[in-house]
Parts: sequence; structure tokens; C-alpha cells
Amino acid sequence: MPKFESGMENMADMFVFETGDLLEKLDEILMRTEQEDSISSDDINEIFRTMHTIKGSAAMMSMHNMSTLAHSVEDLFYIIREDPTVKYDKPALYELLFSASDNLKSELDSLYDDAPLTDFSELENKIHAFAATMKGQPASGSPDTSSADSAAYEGLFPDDEKEGVLTYKVTYSESCAMPDMRALVLLRALGKMCEVTKTFPEDLDADNAGDEISKKGLYIKLITDDPDGVLDLMKNAVNVDNAEQVKKPEPKPQPAPAPEKPAPKPAQPANAAPKKPAEKHEQSMISVKLDKLNRLLDLVAEIVITEGSVISSPDLKKAEINLDRFNKSSRELKKLTDELQDVVMSIRMVPVSTAFQKMNRVVRDMNQKLKKNVTLVFEGQETEVDKSIVDILNDPLMHIVRNAVDHGIEDPEVRAKAGKTEPATVTLSAGYDSNEVVISCRDNGAGMDTAKLMAKAKKNGMLTKPENEYTEKEIFNFVVAAGFSTNEKITEYSGRGVGMDVVKKNLEKVGGKLTVDSKFGEGSVFTIRIPLSLSILDVLSVDVGGENFSLPVSAVSEAFSCKAESFITDPEGNEFIMLREKCLPLIRMGKHFDIPNAEQDVTKGIMLCCKDGGKEAVLMADRITVDQQVVVKPFSPLLDAYPLKESGMAGCSVLGDGSITIILDVKEFLSNYDFRKGE
Repeated sequence: MPKFESGMENMADMFVFETGDLLEKLDEILMRTEQEDSISSDDINEIFRTMHTIKGSAAMMSMHNMSTLAHSVEDLFYIIREDPTVKYDKPALYELLFSASDNLKSELDSLYDDAPLTDFSELENKIHAFAATMKGQPASGSPDTSSADSAAYEGLFPDDEKEGVLTYKVTYSESCAMPDMRALVLLRALGKMCEVTKTFPEDLDADNAGDEISKKGLYIKLITDDPDGVLDLMKNAVNVDNAEQVKKPEPKPQPAPAPEKPAPKPAQPANAAPKKPAEKHEQSMISVKLDKLNRLLDLVAEIVITEGSVISSPDLKKAEINLDRFNKSSRELKKLTDELQDVVMSIRMVPVSTAFQKMNRVVRDMNQKLKKNVTLVFEGQETEVDKSIVDILNDPLMHIVRNAVDHGIEDPEVRAKAGKTEPATVTLSAGYDSNEVVISCRDNGAGMDTAKLMAKAKKNGMLTKPENEYTEKEIFNFVVAAGFSTNEKITEYSGRGVGMDVVKKNLEKVGGKLTVDSKFGEGSVFTIRIPLSLSILDVLSVDVGGENFSLPVSAVSEAFSCKAESFITDPEGNEFIMLREKCLPLIRMGKHFDIPNAEQDVTKGIMLCCKDGGKEAVLMADRITVDQQVVVKPFSPLLDAYPLKESGMAGCSVLGDGSITIILDVKEFLSNYDFRKGE
């Protein structure tokens, strides 16, 4: 059973989203002010408002533990806000605040769990004790509840009150944690069936509003045609002990005053233009649940498949009819489908900064515990990617950044001995390359010692060939292998040989790739490449000996027929194609994939000039079948034992005629192709 109150299911997702967003922004403020060693009045007010909002939202969801914890932090900043000169231990304050933020996030993550609410009383007592110390009181660990009794409500029944206004008193139960928040919920419900004219207390957002309501009750003045219905609504509201109508005292008879004549309205000039009604500023943004966007993307993908099946239907090819009108309509349909896809994809695009900013906290905590003064720098954080990619990046980035700070950056003493005067820096950058988003994490630390990596790999029994045959790239790739770690001592962050291998596997599941590069003594770079779109792709489909393959359009620079004089073979049997004074390697797809019926004559096949990842080559197929959009589907887990990705296969798709096509990863294809062996 979820932890929130029954009947609040529709608000739970919004509560998690809004509260999580507030906590992320809170962390940003805390880290910035901690680094600057200065907290402005604006920052103090922002933190106060953040905790006040979380307090109220959590109370509405009956998450009383979160509400009271947020309330204790709010009280802390109330003291700082009211007396900016108050003295306090800054490091201790920040530790309390980060601890409160972490606990609130953890409780958010377990919102739907069956476990009971987490007890935050120990942390709350620490916060109360800290607050008491700030005020010069004994650190008793309990909140200071002493306050002067509020002044009596005045003007509850003004003599000039208009007719039809009724007054009600609502009393909340003693167990109600946040009566001011419950009052706001009640007023929102009342606003749908009557006109609320005034409340006592008037400002329900005031710091003492909850105490006022607890002591004296909530008074509501309203106009309604259904007094009984209003009263029933109040009595049935959450945590309400009692609700009653307060009768207005009978006034003493007074002589009726002479009626005043209404003041004449100023005359409007005959030629004056009629006044335009004030323009309404309607809400321009809404929040949408991610699963709805995922469903929308799935529907667009199905539309693309269905469109292909209709336009490429074999029955149309057999029919001996004039298809000019059909072809015109199909082109219009494709245009609209493309626009629909572009709109859906743009809706899902978010800046990569949402993933980058979370790494600030990772580096901050590691600096505190490892005594390293590492600065985290962002580049290109405005780069927009699909929301699903941001979700995928969170965990890999955390492991990579931890690895950079723990393994890459040396201790300050070691850096000083090495003559490094520049600050220790980890840089996260983002950008686009062809149809991929590229995320890199580089540090200016110690770099990787290939001899040390090779020795560790040999000790772990990971070598599959003689040591002298390993390239530098292959040696660096050992760090992403399962069970590999250069740390001899297990720490909170490393030493168990887990993390980087998980990163690699998770990225490969979505067609991504992790590469490692390093220079000993200067630093290391971990680069993540993920396709911009994880679902729909523009491809060029080709036939190779009766088998269908598709290449991303972005990877094919041109397609052409080869003349006999442009075909060259060197003494070792390697084949090349001369293309505008450039000699490019020839890759026969039929030979690479061992397809016996593939075309052998280069003058009869079709040549595809492909360039990706810094390499360029010509791929030979039998013929081009169609230029279209396809929906990328991953291979079945049953095929995980086969080196499909290493062979250049990114996934598969269903074509319009119902046949299956293999989608090639041109970058991987060119990177792993052995041009010397021609395979």
C-alpha cells in the first residue's frame, strides 16, 4: 500500500515531480553558496520558500514525516531570515541541509512502497538543537513552541457587510500536522461551489497561520445558494473535527438613512472607440506524464510502419491501374507523418543539463570525503536530447564522474610534487556528431599507465593473446571489463571492480557506445555515444543477394555506379574505388556477411560512399530498394551470445512489405572492418 493518503493517487505523480524538482534546485543553491562561502538574502528567501512549499505539499499527501522535516528546515531559515547577523557554524549547517535533502529524496523514491514512513526524528532533533544554539538557547533538541497568544480576530462581523454572506467555523483535529495546508485544500474545494469572500486568518501562507487555526479554528466567510451542501463539504473534509455556521448577532434598530443618488457616469464622446476587454493570459505550459509521451511515440512508430506497408504493398505493384493520384496522396501522407514525428520528438527534447547538474552533488560529496579540491566544469549543457536518453545517462555519468575524481585526479600533495599548478578539473561536455549525441568526461589528472593496466589484466587472467599484440586502445578498454579495478583497497567509491562494466552494458542496450582514451600524466577521457533517436530512423535500404540491409541516410554521402577503370586491386589483393581523385577501400557487403548470391561484378552493383567516425569507405550492394523511415527494434536477448554489434549490426526493423531488414551501425562497421583482410 502506498504511503500517501487514499484518494490522492492522481496527485502523487505531480507531487513526486514538483518536489523532486524543488529538491534539485535546492541542491544547486546549496552547492553554489557553499562554494562561494556566501549566502545572500535572495538565497535565504528561496530556500525558505522551497521548504515551505514542500512542507505544504507533503502535508496534503499525508506524508507527515516529510512535512515535519521540511518544517524544521523552514524554521531554521526563518531565524536566519529574521536576523541576518546571527552566528552559526556554516559547515555544520550545510551538512544538516544536504542530509535533509537526501532524506527527502529517498522518501520520494519509496513513495509507492509498502514500508512505513521513515522516522526523521533524529535528524529533526539535530536541526532543532542547531536552531536553539543559533538563538542562544540550550540545545535541547526540541522545537521552541513558546509564542505569545495571537490577538483576537477583529472585524469578524462588520456592520457594512453585504447581504447573503455566511460565516462558518472549521475546527481541525489535534493530530492534523499542517492545518494551514488543509485549509488551503478546503478553500480550493469550496471555490468550486460558492464564492469565498474572506478567511480568518487572512494570510494562510503566513508562518503563524497553522498555530492560529489550531488554537482558534478557521473562519470562512462566503456567499452560497446551498448552505447545507457547503456545511457537509466542510464536515467531510480531511482532519476536520467540527464545522458549524456562526450566526450573525442581531443589530440594534437604526433609523433608515436617506437613499443617496448615484453619481452620474461621465459621458463618453460619441466618436470614442468602444473599450476592448482585457486580454486573458491563458496558461501556455502544462505538465504531462512521461508514459503518455512514450505511448505517443509508440503510436507514431506504428503509424510509420503502417504507412510503409500501405505505400509499399505488393498488391499495388501487381495492379495495372493508374496510381498518379495514389502516389500524390502518399507523398502528402509521408510529409504529414514526418511533421508529426518532428513535433513528437521536439516535445520529448530536454537539455542535457538536467543530467549534468546532478553530478555537482557527486563531486561535492567526494571532495568532502576524499579531501580533493576538484572543480566540475560543464560545456554544451544546453544540448537537447530525448528525455529517454537523459534518463539513461544519469547512472553512467555518475559512475564515470566518480571514476574520474577517485582514480583520475591525484591527491593535492601528489599534484604539487608533479608540478601541476592548474586546478584539478573534471569537464563534462555534450554535443552532436552526425546522428549521435556525444557526451564526454575528461579530467586533467594522472592518466592511465598502460603497463599497470596490462599487469592487472594478466593477473586477473583476462589476456586472450600475447601481450605485445595488444594495442593501446585495447589496453584502455580493460577498465570497462567486469571485475577490473586498479585500486587495491576497497573504498566507498571503488575497488570492487563494478561500475564501468555496467555502464558499458547499459549503453549498448540502447545502441550506445563507451570509449576510453588517456595520456599518462595528463588525464583521461571517457566518451559516450548514443543515437539521437532511439526509435525512428531515415534509412537507405539495399538488397545484397536477396538479403535486405538498411543504412542510416546520414552516414551515406552518395550512391553511384562504378566504372571498370575506377576499380583498383593492389598486389596484396586489397580492393579500392577511385572517386574524384580519392582512393577509397571497397567493402563487399556480400563477402562480409557471407552471402553467396551477392553480385560480384563491381560494374553491375551499386556503390555507397560512407563516412563516419573519421573513416571513409565504399560499400558495395546489389541494388537500392527504397529510401524510407523505419522503426528501430533491438535484437532479441537470445542473440546476445553472438557478436552482432561488433559486426556492425545496430538492430532490425519491419519493412512495408512485411520483410525484415538489418540496420547497420556504419561507425561500428567501419571501425571493426579489417581492410587488410577484406572482412
